[in-house]
Amino acid sequence: MSVIDRVKSHFETLKTTTIEVEEWKDEHGNPSVFYSEPLTLEERNYIIKKSNNFEDLNALVDLVIMKLLIKNDKGEMIKAFKPEDKFALRKKADGKVIDRIASLITRGDNFEEAEKK
Repeated sequence: MSVIDRVKSHFETLKTTTIEVEEWKDEHGNPSVFYSEPLTLEERNYIIKKSNNFEDLNALVDLVIMKLLIKNDKGEMIKAFKPEDKFALRKKADGKVIDRIASLITRGDNFEEAEKK
């Protein structure tokens, strides 16, 4: 197996993160459940550039829109939010919840270290 095949193989073993949001209950009173695939280097780069080293926290909303998935009625993973949801997420959502979700999406990713390099 070539080195690049080992790299790709490792990435394929990374697990999907499950994120429960107690504050966003469904019609039955259950927490909303979201899923997030591991961040790629390209996605990390986009968020770092978009946020200007996290000086613009609107990048957290971009991250949530980009990465959060839900299961539809068929059990298929689909995007939880559309780009047009950005305004509501920026103006009508609890920033602490958005921050916590973004932290769970990026768990294990050290954006500050990446920015310094």
